[in-house]
Amino acid sequence: MTTTPPPEKNDRLAPPPDKSTGREVVEGVVEAAASVVPLVGGPVGVALAMTMGWAYNKRMQAWLQDVAEAITELQDTIEGWPPFQDLAEDEVFVDAVVHASRAAQATHQDEKLNALRNGVLNSLGPDAPDVDEQARFFRLVDQLTPSHLRLLTFLDDPGAFFDAAGVARPNLLMGGRSSLLSQLPDFAGRPDGWVDLLTRDLSDAALTNMGGLNTISTGDSLWRSATSPLGGRFLRFISTPEALQTPS
Repeated sequence: MTTTPPPEKNDRLAPPPDKSTGREVVEGVVEAAASVVPLVGGPVGVALAMTMGWAYNKRMQAWLQDVAEAITELQDTIEGWPPFQDLAEDEVFVDAVVHASRAAQATHQDEKLNALRNGVLNSLGPDAPDVDEQARFFRLVDQLTPSHLRLLTFLDDPGAFFDAAGVARPNLLMGGRSSLLSQLPDFAGRPDGWVDLLTRDLSDAALTNMGGLNTISTGDSLWRSATSPLGGRFLRFISTPEALQTPS
């Protein structure tokens, strides 16, 4: 009698499509923090709850996939980057995923989602902020708008912001930073007081250290960084890790 040998054991079975090992682990980490919309109330309330639950789940699936793919790319790029099994046991990483996921479920804006993803990626390593500061940074991303983040990026390095926007740097002998902003598409033509409001919000969060957008400075001073040490650390935390940046 001929017997068929058992199939060769494979300890690294491939995950099913759209359910990578990376996303499965990250999804497990965030599961406790992500609550489904409760089905309560009359028929209209139930219909709304079901619709919102579907939309929420779709949004979270896309977010978790993005985070898992970025982590996988770091693992492939940087020797010694922890495997998913170790990440799931790292309390700092778990905190980062939970904080970021709570904020991610409340936005569809790519700039904020990218900032949250980068915060997760930058939550580990010798240069990572401590857990208290990380929690604060995730709250800031949740509270601020993409316009806040763009303005803070400008204030950190006005020259680099002009270069990235493809706008020639003006040659000013004197003026305020508002003179520079008026020449950038992101800020030109906005309602009166709108940029001032953004600036006050950044100042109240202790992310800047300047007097104001209309404070007169010499031409060279206009191009200096106006972010506080905290603001600089915040921007580094939400920036794409160097290993994943596309060479210019």
